[in-house]
Amino acid sequence: MSTSRAPKSGRLTYIDSMRGIAALLVVLMHNVQPIATGSVRTVIYDIIDPGKVGVVMFFAISGFVIPFSFPKGPASLERFLISRFFRLYPAYWLSMLAYLLLLLVAGAILPSIINVAANATMAQMAIGQPNIIGVYWTLFIELQFYLLCAVAFWAGCLHRPKFTFGASLGMLTVAAIMALARFYLERKVPVAIPLSLSIMFWGTSWRESLVNRSREDRLYACIMLALFIVAIPIISLMAYDVDLGLEENWVRYAISYLAGIALFVAFSTKIRLAGKTFVWLGCISYSLYLFHVHARDLTQLVLSAIGISPPEWMSILISFGVAIGIAGLVFSLLEKPSIEFGHRVGAIVAARRDRLRQSATMHT
Repeated sequence: MSTSRAPKSGRLTYIDSMRGIAALLVVLMHNVQPIATGSVRTVIYDIIDPGKVGVVMFFAISGFVIPFSFPKGPASLERFLISRFFRLYPAYWLSMLAYLLLLLVAGAILPSIINVAANATMAQMAIGQPNIIGVYWTLFIELQFYLLCAVAFWAGCLHRPKFTFGASLGMLTVAAIMALARFYLERKVPVAIPLSLSIMFWGTSWRESLVNRSREDRLYACIMLALFIVAIPIISLMAYDVDLGLEENWVRYAISYLAGIALFVAFSTKIRLAGKTFVWLGCISYSLYLFHVHARDLTQLVLSAIGISPPEWMSILISFGVAIGIAGLVFSLLEKPSIEFGHRVGAIVAARRDRLRQSATMHT
Protein backbone atom coordinates (compact mmCIF):
# COMPACT_ATOMS: atom_id res chain seq x y z
CA MET A 1 0.00 0.00 0.00
CA SER A 2 1.18 3.49 -0.76
CA THR A 3 -0.22 6.94 -0.29
CA SER A 4 -0.71 8.91 -3.47
CA ARG A 5 -0.36 12.61 -3.87
CA ALA A 6 -2.02 14.72 -6.47
CA PRO A 7 0.38 15.20 -9.37
CA LYS A 8 1.16 18.60 -10.79
CA SER A 9 -1.73 18.22 -13.21
CA GLY A 10 -4.08 18.07 -10.22
CA ARG A 11 -5.14 14.50 -11.03
CA LEU A 12 -5.73 12.32 -7.98
CA THR A 13 -4.15 8.98 -8.85
CA TYR A 14 -5.78 7.13 -5.97
CA ILE A 15 -9.15 7.86 -7.58
CA ASP A 16 -7.94 6.18 -10.78
CA SER A 17 -6.85 3.20 -8.69
CA MET A 18 -10.28 3.09 -7.07
CA ARG A 19 -11.89 3.04 -10.52
CA GLY A 20 -9.76 0.05 -11.40
CA ILE A 21 -10.81 -1.82 -8.26
CA ALA A 22 -14.48 -0.99 -8.84
CA ALA A 23 -14.26 -2.23 -12.44
CA LEU A 24 -12.64 -5.50 -11.34
CA LEU A 25 -15.46 -6.09 -8.84
CA VAL A 26 -18.04 -5.67 -11.61
CA VAL A 27 -16.13 -7.99 -13.95
CA LEU A 28 -15.80 -10.56 -11.16
CA MET A 29 -19.52 -10.56 -10.46
CA HIS A 30 -20.57 -10.91 -14.09
CA ASN A 31 -18.18 -13.82 -14.61
CA VAL A 32 -19.09 -15.69 -11.43
CA GLN A 33 -22.85 -15.00 -11.47
CA PRO A 34 -23.82 -17.26 -14.43
CA ILE A 35 -22.02 -20.31 -13.01
CA ALA A 36 -22.41 -19.76 -9.26
CA THR A 37 -23.73 -22.68 -7.24
CA GLY A 38 -23.87 -23.71 -3.60
CA SER A 39 -22.31 -21.40 -1.04
CA VAL A 40 -20.93 -19.01 -3.69
CA ARG A 41 -24.42 -18.45 -5.08
CA THR A 42 -25.76 -17.95 -1.56
CA VAL A 43 -23.15 -15.27 -0.87
CA ILE A 44 -23.64 -13.23 -4.05
CA TYR A 45 -27.43 -13.50 -4.10
CA ASP A 46 -28.28 -13.37 -0.40
CA ILE A 47 -25.44 -11.49 1.29
CA ILE A 48 -23.31 -9.23 -0.92
CA ASP A 49 -23.13 -8.45 -4.63
CA PRO A 50 -19.52 -7.52 -5.60
CA GLY A 51 -20.76 -5.93 -8.82
CA LYS A 52 -23.13 -3.61 -7.02
CA VAL A 53 -20.37 -2.73 -4.57
CA GLY A 54 -18.23 -1.68 -7.54
CA VAL A 55 -21.08 0.29 -9.12
CA VAL A 56 -21.71 2.22 -5.87
CA MET A 57 -18.00 3.05 -5.78
CA PHE A 58 -18.24 4.30 -9.38
CA PHE A 59 -21.17 6.54 -8.46
CA ALA A 60 -19.31 8.06 -5.49
CA ILE A 61 -16.25 8.57 -7.70
CA SER A 62 -18.38 10.44 -10.25
CA GLY A 63 -19.56 12.79 -7.51
CA PHE A 64 -15.95 13.20 -6.42
CA VAL A 65 -14.76 14.10 -9.92
CA ILE A 66 -17.44 15.37 -12.32
CA PRO A 67 -18.45 18.68 -10.62
CA PHE A 68 -14.77 19.65 -10.66
CA SER A 69 -14.21 18.88 -14.34
CA PHE A 70 -15.74 22.07 -15.73
CA PRO A 71 -12.92 23.83 -17.59
CA LYS A 72 -11.98 27.39 -16.70
CA GLY A 73 -12.21 30.21 -19.19
CA PRO A 74 -14.79 30.96 -21.88
CA ALA A 75 -17.57 28.54 -22.84
CA SER A 76 -17.04 26.39 -19.73
CA LEU A 77 -20.47 24.78 -19.91
CA GLU A 78 -20.26 24.03 -23.62
CA ARG A 79 -16.77 22.59 -23.26
CA PHE A 80 -17.92 20.39 -20.39
CA LEU A 81 -20.81 19.00 -22.43
CA ILE A 82 -18.57 18.44 -25.46
CA SER A 83 -15.93 16.66 -23.39
CA ARG A 84 -18.53 14.44 -21.72
CA PHE A 85 -20.04 13.53 -25.11
CA PHE A 86 -16.72 12.44 -26.58
CA ARG A 87 -15.79 10.75 -23.30
CA LEU A 88 -18.92 8.60 -23.20
CA TYR A 89 -20.46 7.98 -26.59
CA PRO A 90 -17.79 6.73 -29.05
CA ALA A 91 -16.72 3.79 -26.86
CA TYR A 92 -20.35 3.16 -25.91
CA TRP A 93 -21.46 2.99 -29.54
CA LEU A 94 -18.61 0.61 -30.35
CA SER A 95 -19.66 -1.54 -27.39
CA MET A 96 -23.19 -1.73 -28.80
CA LEU A 97 -22.08 -2.56 -32.33
CA ALA A 98 -19.60 -5.18 -31.12
CA TYR A 99 -22.22 -6.90 -28.99
CA LEU A 100 -24.74 -6.93 -31.83
CA LEU A 101 -22.08 -8.53 -34.02
CA LEU A 102 -21.38 -11.09 -31.29
CA LEU A 103 -25.10 -11.92 -31.10
CA LEU A 104 -25.19 -12.31 -34.87
CA VAL A 105 -22.20 -14.68 -34.89
CA ALA A 106 -23.70 -16.70 -32.03
CA GLY A 107 -26.99 -17.02 -33.87
CA ALA A 108 -28.92 -15.28 -31.09
CA ILE A 109 -32.04 -13.17 -31.60
CA LEU A 110 -31.13 -9.57 -32.42
CA PRO A 111 -32.94 -6.66 -30.75
CA SER A 112 -35.35 -4.57 -32.80
CA ILE A 113 -34.24 -1.48 -34.72
CA ILE A 114 -36.30 0.63 -32.32
CA ASN A 115 -34.48 -0.86 -29.36
CA VAL A 116 -31.08 -0.31 -30.98
CA ALA A 117 -31.95 3.30 -31.83
CA ALA A 118 -33.14 3.91 -28.27
CA ASN A 119 -29.97 2.39 -26.82
CA ALA A 120 -27.85 4.61 -29.05
CA THR A 121 -29.09 7.62 -27.07
CA MET A 122 -28.00 6.07 -23.73
CA ALA A 123 -31.41 7.16 -22.41
CA GLN A 124 -33.32 4.02 -23.38
CA MET A 125 -34.59 3.49 -19.85
CA ALA A 126 -36.35 6.86 -19.98
CA ILE A 127 -38.52 5.66 -22.86
CA GLY A 128 -39.14 2.16 -21.53
CA GLN A 129 -36.73 0.30 -23.82
CA PRO A 130 -34.56 -2.50 -22.38
CA ASN A 131 -30.78 -2.25 -22.29
CA ILE A 132 -28.99 -4.24 -24.99
CA ILE A 133 -26.45 -5.13 -22.30
CA GLY A 134 -27.54 -5.14 -18.67
CA VAL A 135 -24.62 -3.02 -17.45
CA TYR A 136 -25.87 -0.03 -19.47
CA TRP A 137 -28.35 0.85 -16.71
CA THR A 138 -25.68 2.72 -14.75
CA LEU A 139 -24.79 4.93 -17.71
CA PHE A 140 -28.27 6.45 -17.78
CA ILE A 141 -27.82 7.47 -14.15
CA GLU A 142 -24.39 8.91 -14.93
CA LEU A 143 -25.94 10.89 -17.78
CA GLN A 144 -28.56 12.33 -15.44
CA PHE A 145 -25.87 13.36 -12.96
CA TYR A 146 -23.89 15.13 -15.70
CA LEU A 147 -26.98 17.05 -16.78
CA LEU A 148 -27.85 18.00 -13.19
CA CYS A 149 -24.28 19.23 -12.68
CA ALA A 150 -24.49 21.23 -15.91
CA VAL A 151 -27.73 22.90 -14.79
CA ALA A 152 -26.30 23.62 -11.32
CA PHE A 153 -23.12 25.05 -12.88
CA TRP A 154 -25.20 27.27 -15.18
CA ALA A 155 -27.19 28.45 -12.15
CA GLY A 156 -23.98 29.16 -10.22
CA CYS A 157 -24.71 26.84 -7.29
CA LEU A 158 -22.78 23.69 -8.14
CA HIS A 159 -20.05 24.21 -5.56
CA ARG A 160 -22.18 25.68 -2.81
CA PRO A 161 -22.12 23.34 0.22
CA LYS A 162 -25.80 23.81 0.99
CA PHE A 163 -26.79 22.97 -2.59
CA THR A 164 -24.73 19.77 -2.65
CA PHE A 165 -26.07 18.72 0.74
CA GLY A 166 -29.62 19.60 -0.26
CA ALA A 167 -29.33 17.66 -3.51
CA SER A 168 -27.98 14.58 -1.73
CA LEU A 169 -30.59 14.75 1.02
CA GLY A 170 -33.36 15.48 -1.47
CA MET A 171 -32.47 12.50 -3.65
CA LEU A 172 -32.28 10.23 -0.60
CA THR A 173 -35.77 11.42 0.36
CA VAL A 174 -37.04 10.69 -3.15
CA ALA A 175 -35.49 7.21 -2.93
CA ALA A 176 -37.34 6.60 0.34
CA ILE A 177 -40.62 7.75 -1.21
CA MET A 178 -40.05 5.52 -4.24
CA ALA A 179 -39.24 2.58 -1.97
CA LEU A 180 -42.46 3.18 -0.04
CA ALA A 181 -44.42 3.28 -3.30
CA ARG A 182 -42.76 0.08 -4.45
CA PHE A 183 -43.58 -1.57 -1.14
CA TYR A 184 -47.30 -0.76 -1.30
CA LEU A 185 -47.80 -1.04 -5.07
CA GLU A 186 -45.48 -4.04 -5.58
CA ARG A 187 -44.34 -2.55 -8.87
CA LYS A 188 -40.87 -1.79 -10.24
CA VAL A 189 -40.64 1.83 -9.15
CA PRO A 190 -37.13 3.28 -9.80
CA VAL A 191 -35.45 3.40 -6.39
CA ALA A 192 -31.85 2.95 -7.54
CA ILE A 193 -31.80 6.15 -9.61
CA PRO A 194 -32.44 8.70 -6.82
CA LEU A 195 -30.41 6.66 -4.33
CA SER A 196 -27.45 6.59 -6.71
CA LEU A 197 -27.75 10.32 -7.39
CA SER A 198 -27.79 10.94 -3.63
CA ILE A 199 -24.51 9.02 -3.31
CA MET A 200 -23.05 11.02 -6.20
CA PHE A 201 -23.84 14.39 -4.63
CA TRP A 202 -22.49 13.09 -1.33
CA GLY A 203 -19.28 12.26 -3.19
CA THR A 204 -19.03 15.94 -4.11
CA SER A 205 -19.32 17.02 -0.47
CA TRP A 206 -16.76 14.37 0.45
CA ARG A 207 -14.33 15.77 -2.13
CA GLU A 208 -14.78 19.32 -0.86
CA SER A 209 -14.15 18.21 2.70
CA LEU A 210 -11.20 15.98 1.87
CA VAL A 211 -9.32 17.85 -0.85
CA ASN A 212 -10.40 21.45 -0.28
CA ARG A 213 -10.64 21.15 3.53
CA SER A 214 -14.14 22.63 3.71
CA ARG A 215 -15.45 22.29 7.25
CA GLU A 216 -19.02 22.98 6.19
CA ASP A 217 -18.87 20.24 3.56
CA ARG A 218 -17.28 17.87 6.07
CA LEU A 219 -20.22 18.41 8.40
CA TYR A 220 -22.72 17.78 5.61
CA ALA A 221 -20.81 14.76 4.32
CA CYS A 222 -20.76 13.21 7.79
CA ILE A 223 -24.47 13.88 8.26
CA MET A 224 -25.22 12.13 4.95
CA LEU A 225 -22.99 9.20 5.92
CA ALA A 226 -25.00 8.75 9.11
CA LEU A 227 -28.23 9.02 7.15
CA PHE A 228 -27.03 6.42 4.63
CA ILE A 229 -26.24 3.98 7.44
CA VAL A 230 -29.76 4.38 8.82
CA ALA A 231 -31.79 4.91 5.64
CA ILE A 232 -30.27 2.45 3.16
CA PRO A 233 -31.32 -0.68 5.10
CA ILE A 234 -34.83 0.74 5.51
CA ILE A 235 -35.06 1.73 1.83
CA SER A 236 -33.75 -1.69 0.80
CA LEU A 237 -36.25 -3.47 3.05
CA MET A 238 -39.18 -1.54 1.62
CA ALA A 239 -38.04 -1.77 -2.01
CA TYR A 240 -36.55 -5.24 -2.25
CA ASP A 241 -38.17 -7.41 0.41
CA VAL A 242 -40.41 -8.78 -2.35
CA ASP A 243 -38.66 -10.18 -5.42
CA LEU A 244 -40.15 -8.57 -8.54
CA GLY A 245 -38.18 -10.64 -11.01
CA LEU A 246 -34.49 -9.86 -10.48
CA GLU A 247 -33.84 -12.29 -7.61
CA GLU A 248 -34.00 -9.32 -5.28
CA ASN A 249 -32.98 -9.59 -1.67
CA TRP A 250 -33.06 -6.57 0.62
CA VAL A 251 -30.16 -7.76 2.79
CA ARG A 252 -27.90 -8.07 -0.25
CA TYR A 253 -28.89 -4.60 -1.48
CA ALA A 254 -28.32 -2.96 1.89
CA ILE A 255 -24.96 -4.62 2.51
CA SER A 256 -23.75 -3.98 -1.04
CA TYR A 257 -24.62 -0.28 -0.99
CA LEU A 258 -23.08 0.27 2.43
CA ALA A 259 -19.99 -1.77 1.53
CA GLY A 260 -19.51 0.32 -1.64
CA ILE A 261 -19.68 3.54 0.37
CA ALA A 262 -17.36 2.12 3.05
CA LEU A 263 -14.76 1.04 0.48
CA PHE A 264 -14.94 4.44 -1.19
CA VAL A 265 -14.30 6.15 2.16
CA ALA A 266 -11.42 3.77 2.95
CA PHE A 267 -9.73 4.08 -0.46
CA SER A 268 -10.05 7.87 -0.46
CA THR A 269 -8.59 8.30 3.03
CA LYS A 270 -6.58 5.55 4.72
CA ILE A 271 -5.79 3.25 1.76
CA ARG A 272 -4.81 5.51 -1.11
CA LEU A 273 -3.38 3.11 -3.67
CA ALA A 274 -1.03 4.58 -6.26
CA GLY A 275 0.47 1.50 -7.93
CA LYS A 276 0.85 1.79 -11.69
CA THR A 277 -1.21 -1.32 -12.36
CA PHE A 278 -4.28 -0.07 -10.48
CA VAL A 279 -3.90 3.43 -11.97
CA TRP A 280 -3.75 1.93 -15.47
CA LEU A 281 -6.79 -0.24 -14.76
CA GLY A 282 -8.55 2.93 -13.64
CA CYS A 283 -7.68 4.64 -16.91
CA ILE A 284 -9.21 1.79 -18.94
CA SER A 285 -12.07 1.20 -16.46
CA TYR A 286 -14.78 2.67 -18.71
CA SER A 287 -13.80 0.42 -21.62
CA LEU A 288 -13.44 -2.50 -19.20
CA TYR A 289 -16.95 -1.83 -17.92
CA LEU A 290 -18.35 -1.59 -21.44
CA PHE A 291 -16.64 -4.67 -22.92
CA HIS A 292 -16.26 -7.22 -20.12
CA VAL A 293 -19.58 -8.89 -20.99
CA HIS A 294 -18.37 -9.21 -24.60
CA ALA A 295 -15.17 -10.82 -23.32
CA ARG A 296 -17.07 -13.29 -21.17
CA ASP A 297 -19.44 -14.34 -23.94
CA LEU A 298 -16.68 -14.41 -26.56
CA THR A 299 -14.53 -16.60 -24.34
CA GLN A 300 -17.35 -19.11 -23.89
CA LEU A 301 -18.19 -19.02 -27.61
CA VAL A 302 -14.59 -19.69 -28.68
CA LEU A 303 -13.98 -22.40 -26.08
CA SER A 304 -17.19 -24.13 -27.13
CA ALA A 305 -16.35 -23.84 -30.83
CA ILE A 306 -12.95 -25.48 -30.41
CA GLY A 307 -14.32 -28.12 -28.06
CA ILE A 308 -12.38 -27.19 -24.94
CA SER A 309 -14.00 -27.30 -21.49
CA PRO A 310 -11.47 -25.99 -18.97
CA PRO A 311 -12.28 -25.73 -15.25
CA GLU A 312 -14.61 -22.85 -14.45
CA TRP A 313 -11.93 -20.92 -12.60
CA MET A 314 -9.70 -21.10 -15.65
CA SER A 315 -12.50 -19.85 -17.91
CA ILE A 316 -12.94 -16.90 -15.57
CA LEU A 317 -9.22 -16.11 -15.67
CA ILE A 318 -9.23 -16.30 -19.47
CA SER A 319 -12.29 -14.02 -19.58
CA PHE A 320 -10.55 -11.52 -17.28
CA GLY A 321 -7.49 -11.50 -19.52
CA VAL A 322 -9.56 -11.07 -22.68
CA ALA A 323 -11.59 -8.25 -21.06
CA ILE A 324 -8.49 -6.36 -19.95
CA GLY A 325 -6.86 -6.85 -23.36
CA ILE A 326 -9.92 -5.59 -25.24
CA ALA A 327 -10.32 -2.66 -22.84
CA GLY A 328 -6.68 -1.67 -23.28
CA LEU A 329 -7.03 -1.71 -27.07
CA VAL A 330 -10.30 0.22 -27.07
CA PHE A 331 -8.86 2.81 -24.69
CA SER A 332 -5.71 3.30 -26.78
CA LEU A 333 -7.34 3.22 -30.22
CA LEU A 334 -10.69 4.91 -29.58
CA GLU A 335 -11.39 6.19 -26.10
CA LYS A 336 -8.22 8.22 -25.57
CA PRO A 337 -8.23 9.75 -29.09
CA SER A 338 -11.93 10.60 -28.66
CA ILE A 339 -11.23 12.36 -25.37
CA GLU A 340 -8.38 14.33 -26.96
CA PHE A 341 -10.56 15.20 -29.95
CA GLY A 342 -13.26 16.44 -27.57
CA HIS A 343 -10.71 18.69 -25.88
CA ARG A 344 -9.68 20.10 -29.27
CA VAL A 345 -13.29 20.77 -30.24
CA GLY A 346 -13.84 22.43 -26.87
CA ALA A 347 -10.77 24.60 -27.37
CA ILE A 348 -12.11 25.74 -30.76
CA VAL A 349 -15.47 26.62 -29.19
CA ALA A 350 -13.72 28.51 -26.39
CA ALA A 351 -11.52 30.43 -28.83
CA ARG A 352 -14.54 31.37 -30.92
CA ARG A 353 -16.43 32.52 -27.82
CA ASP A 354 -13.42 34.59 -26.76
CA ARG A 355 -13.18 36.25 -30.20
CA LEU A 356 -16.88 37.10 -30.09
CA ARG A 357 -16.48 38.58 -26.62
CA GLN A 358 -13.51 40.68 -27.68
CA SER A 359 -15.37 41.84 -30.79
CA ALA A 360 -18.40 42.83 -28.71
CA THR A 361 -16.15 44.71 -26.28
CA MET A 362 -14.50 46.64 -29.14
CA HIS A 363 -17.87 47.76 -30.47
CA THR A 364 -19.16 49.06 -27.12
